[in-house]
Amino acid sequence: MKKILLYTDTPLAGGAEIQMFLLAKFLDKKLFTPIVALSSNEPLDKLVENFDKEGVKVVRINAKSKHNPVHYLSLKKIIDEEKIDILHLNLWNPASCRYGFLAGKSAKIPMIVTEHDPFEITGFKNAFKKYGLKNVSKIVTVSNENQKLLKKLFPLHKEKIEVIQNGIDIDWWQSQVLRFTENDREKTKNEVFNAEKDTLIIISVAELHERKGLKYLIKAMSTIKEKYPNIKLVIVGEGPDRKNLENLIEDLKLENHIILLGRRKEIPKLLKSSNIFVLPSRREAFGLVNLEAMITPLPVIASKVGGIPEIIKDGETGILVEPENEKELAQALEALISDPKLREKMAEKGFLRVKENFSAQKMAEKYEKLYAKLL
Repeated sequence: MKKILLYTDTPLAGGAEIQMFLLAKFLDKKLFTPIVALSSNEPLDKLVENFDKEGVKVVRINAKSKHNPVHYLSLKKIIDEEKIDILHLNLWNPASCRYGFLAGKSAKIPMIVTEHDPFEITGFKNAFKKYGLKNVSKIVTVSNENQKLLKKLFPLHKEKIEVIQNGIDIDWWQSQVLRFTENDREKTKNEVFNAEKDTLIIISVAELHERKGLKYLIKAMSTIKEKYPNIKLVIVGEGPDRKNLENLIEDLKLENHIILLGRRKEIPKLLKSSNIFVLPSRREAFGLVNLEAMITPLPVIASKVGGIPEIIKDGETGILVEPENEKELAQALEALISDPKLREKMAEKGFLRVKENFSAQKMAEKYEKLYAKLL
């Protein structure tokens, strides 16, 4: 039985950390024992509870900042005491996990890096990254588009780079959706969305950050609300751009057509109560939430950025638009709002695509093969 240490120095639980959880959950426990190392930040407590429920050991590092050298000392201790065979660094940011690189090198064990959201960095951060990658056995990226970017940024390491796309826990999502009744849907629309029974709901689940392109979706709503007054946009998420979005909604007089719900836990229920999903990102490494919408199932509109075109087949399982383009967003929305059969057809094909290609179990199997090669 080989031991894999999954590590990240993130202060929050986001997409990268969800993938860590799913990998630990679906790894073949007859072959590998996953152990997780996380910081002591409180926002990670719920994630730790989920690991505990799956019987996965978690070691908390007594540090809140990724710059604290306690990370290095703690990782060294964990690697030694647990007799770790492979250190798997999960980079939520391209400049993260610095002490992980150093600890793996010092321990002289194989290292894998998963780049969850790569982009260009400069100065000391870039210099250290190049130094750290010299000691890494494999670099995993979550999309073909990101693989191209990493090969461009780190040409000396291009032979190490391969793609393992993200996945979702399909059985769990279906269990959440299937037990959701028509009465539940009506109650959610009325009590949570503050909408009438026959209102068509457009939903987006995203951090309120400028890179998510939500202002373009809001502007698109302004364009189509006159022709389709019985629609409502629900934006689920929180972030630094909230005030700007609130001001834009007020300026465009869309208070009756758009609601900012904030951060919510019951995402399957909210998606199931909606009719169309939109992710208008300006930059996106993979776009995991598209998979969640498609398995619900919902028709999806999303930007042609990052790994999203690898998920959505334009015109078949959803509609792809250029980023930062409210005109194309409005046209895509109108196409789906006006055609219930098209919505149903795209939702069905999207559902099948996720089931066939993007299960967390398949993702874990690919990592198992990678671990086995290194050992």
